[in-house]
Amino acid sequence: MNAPIETRQENGRAEMTFLEHLEELRRTLVRMAVVTLLAMVVCLSFTSTLLALLRRPVEHVWLEHERSHLPAGVSAQDWVAAKELQSARMGLSAELRENLQKRFSPTVLALADAVDFLRAASTLPHDQQASFLQQMGDAESQRLARALHAANADLHVGQSSNEPRMMGAFQPGEAFLLSVQLAFFGGVILASPVLLYLALRFILPGLLEQEKRVLFRSLGWGVVLFLFGCAFAYWAVLPRVLAFFYEYSWGLGIENDWRIGYYLSFAVKLILVFGLIFELPVVLYPLMRFGILTRQRMRRMRPYMLVGSFAIALLLAPAPDPGTMLLMALPLYLLYELCLLMAPHEHATDGFNSTAE
Repeated sequence: MNAPIETRQENGRAEMTFLEHLEELRRTLVRMAVVTLLAMVVCLSFTSTLLALLRRPVEHVWLEHERSHLPAGVSAQDWVAAKELQSARMGLSAELRENLQKRFSPTVLALADAVDFLRAASTLPHDQQASFLQQMGDAESQRLARALHAANADLHVGQSSNEPRMMGAFQPGEAFLLSVQLAFFGGVILASPVLLYLALRFILPGLLEQEKRVLFRSLGWGVVLFLFGCAFAYWAVLPRVLAFFYEYSWGLGIENDWRIGYYLSFAVKLILVFGLIFELPVVLYPLMRFGILTRQRMRRMRPYMLVGSFAIALLLAPAPDPGTMLLMALPLYLLYELCLLMAPHEHATDGFNSTAE
C-alpha cells in the first residue's frame, strides 16, 4: 500500500518535494501518451483521407506544370487525356483502336496524333525536330505539333487525373509504416489542444493566480495559431516549394516520380515547422504580461528580429530559392510586429508586477 503524498503549505500554496514532482511528471507524460495514442487511432481510421489531402498539392503542382508548357488554346486536361490515349491505343487492333477513339473528343484525338509526331521527333537531334514535324500529317496537324514543340510540352505520361503515380512503395511493409507515421503526426496535431493543456497543468501549481490566467489565455491562442500556421503551410507554402523542386528536376531532365515515404516526411515536417513558427506570439505574450518584454525593448530588438527571421528561414526552409525563404521569414517577422503593437509600455508593467507580488 502506497504511502500518502505529503505536501507542505507555504504562502497559501502546496509545495511538493523533488520526488513528488517526478511522480507528477510521470503521470503527465503517461496522460499525454494516452491522448496521443487515442488521436493516432482516430487518424489511422482516416488514413486514405489524410493521404489524399497530402497528395493534393502534388496533383496541383503537376497540373500547373502541364499548363505552363502548353500553347494557348490547349487545356491541361485534354493534353493529359491525349497522352494516355496515345499510350493505350498502341498495339491495339484496328477495330479496337477505332472503338476506343470514338469515346474521345476530336480535340483529344488531334492532340493524341500530335503526341505521336512529337515522340517520333524526339528521337532526332534537336536541330532536326522542327523540319521533321513539317513533313507529318496535314497542315492543321503540323501547326498543332509545331505549337506544342515550341511550348516544350511534356510528353511524359506521368500522373493521370485519377491515380497519381508518384505514390510508390518499394518495401513490403512501407505502406503500413507510413500509415502509422502519418497517423502519429496527424494525432499530434489533433491532440495539440489537450497536450498543451496537460503541459500547463503540470506547470500551473507553482504559479500565482494572475500568472495562471495569462498562461491559459496563451493556451487558447496557441492552439489557434498552431492550426493556422499548419493551414498556411499546406495552402500557400507547400505547393510553391513542390513547384520549385518539380521544375528544377524537370529542367535537368530528371523524372519526377517521387517516392511516397520521402514526400510524406518532407510535407509533414514542413507543415509542423510552420505550425511552430506561428507560436511566436504565444512565447512573447507571457513575457510581455510579466514585464520582461516592453514595447521600448521590443523596438530596440527590431533589427535583430528581422535578421533572425531570415536566418531561421535560411536554416529551416526546404527550398533554397528566395521566394520560399520569404514565405517563412515574412510571417515570422509580421507576428513579431503584431506582438509589438500589443506590448505594454515600461510604466504600464509596474502595476502588473506589484499586483503579482
